[in-house]
Amino acid sequence: MEISFENKTANVYREIYHQTKRVQESTESVVPDTDDDIGRIASVHSWVMLKSKDLTSRGVTVSGEAVASLLYITEDQSRVSFVRLTKGFSLEYELGEMQADTVAQVELSIINCESRIVNPRKVSVTFELAGELSCYKQENLVIDSCLPEDCSEGLHARYESCELVLANAACEKTFGINEQFSFPSGKPSPNRLVSQQVDFIVSDNQLIGTKLIIKGNALVSLCYLSEDVNYPVKTEFSTPFSQIIDIGEEGMDNCSISIALTSAYFEIINTISNDKALDCEIHAVIQLVSRRKRSLSYAADVYSNKMPVSCTTESCQFTMVSGMQKMKLSSDERISVTEDCSDVLSAFVFVEDYSLEQGKLKAQIGLDIVYRDTNSLLSSVHRVLNMEGETDRDNIKVSSVRLADVYLRPDGQYIDAHISGEFSCTVSGSVELKKVGAVELDEENAFDTDKYPTVTLVRAEKESLWELAKTYHSSIEQIIAMNELGEDISGRLLLIPKAL
Repeated sequence: MEISFENKTANVYREIYHQTKRVQESTESVVPDTDDDIGRIASVHSWVMLKSKDLTSRGVTVSGEAVASLLYITEDQSRVSFVRLTKGFSLEYELGEMQADTVAQVELSIINCESRIVNPRKVSVTFELAGELSCYKQENLVIDSCLPEDCSEGLHARYESCELVLANAACEKTFGINEQFSFPSGKPSPNRLVSQQVDFIVSDNQLIGTKLIIKGNALVSLCYLSEDVNYPVKTEFSTPFSQIIDIGEEGMDNCSISIALTSAYFEIINTISNDKALDCEIHAVIQLVSRRKRSLSYAADVYSNKMPVSCTTESCQFTMVSGMQKMKLSSDERISVTEDCSDVLSAFVFVEDYSLEQGKLKAQIGLDIVYRDTNSLLSSVHRVLNMEGETDRDNIKVSSVRLADVYLRPDGQYIDAHISGEFSCTVSGSVELKKVGAVELDEENAFDTDKYPTVTLVRAEKESLWELAKTYHSSIEQIIAMNELGEDISGRLLLIPKAL
């Protein structure tokens, strides 16, 4: 005879796939006829945009576009120019046929971008791209499982409970920003845009009813050329944004939010007052997973005092993600240069790589410096600086990096550099539960309970009360009622009554 549990369920989202794929893509471009020949590459600015993600009969297909602007010093070392290269790509995740209600989320990144001068009029770049895909499926999770109250087969269950942080919503929303920024009056007037980087910084999220309100800032970092100076100029603009997403749930304890750029259009324009301004149109997609605490109660073991019991045990593994944790790292280095440096003109800082090993977060920071030597000629230097910090956790994931406090001081054959950065990390882990999923009673081989003594005297060794009750056809409640028990029963003589 099969015994069914009385269950209470809740809707959750389970991560059914998590996979990272990498691909290499190369492209070439020639210098426009209006620009000078290439002397040396000073810096490579790259960014990636998510174009689409589609569920297919084989899995998930993600397409994107990688862009690189190669800033170079001209052959005569008198000024700088640039070449922009664009390459479309796709990532194929072969996961089998996906159901229509599967939610797929992806984070694209450029792991490495190598440039090469083919000849003074031609360059090539090779992108190493990565896409981290997570797929979520909605399902009913049993959060409270117990035997029927009217069960008369002498059944006893050992219940256990735990508190998990589980995903209760996974969704996305596209949005756009149209803005016009005025260039600072104290900077050289812009002429040509070299590169633009858009970073979305989420400052707050709040759930009201089922509506999640997300607030933050879009930070636009520009590099441009000016007819007023012969070196690249950097500037930043910031604009606030807010979005409301109906996640369909009223409870939330934490939320993972990633914002991917899908397209961006920038143009330098003249205002009515004949000042320079930046006209921009930005499109992006918010991908989020909200989580809440759930208390699970389940049967870890079942026995009967009347007949043999066969229990089918299920193993369930849950991935849990906590809130955000921030780490600040810094690096100081004395950088040697080929030509004596008289003036640092521009500096470009970016994260090349990071890893977590044995409780240490390590990061490699790329630094490109354009400077003027003692002969008033332009030159450049590239260095990789190392950052390292201790963490008390191994199971963290870096979700975003914000570099700040970049200080450079020329000193003849050296440039003294100080860089600091803030790493935003999420802490994840897994919990495995083993619970009884089905109970089968063997009625044909019922115990002859008359053969068992009414009370058995037993000296407890390492057994638990549950194990003693199961072995001697009793119950924990009746053993406790017949004996005055403290926390430690080891070595005690116990009276164990028969319970039917």
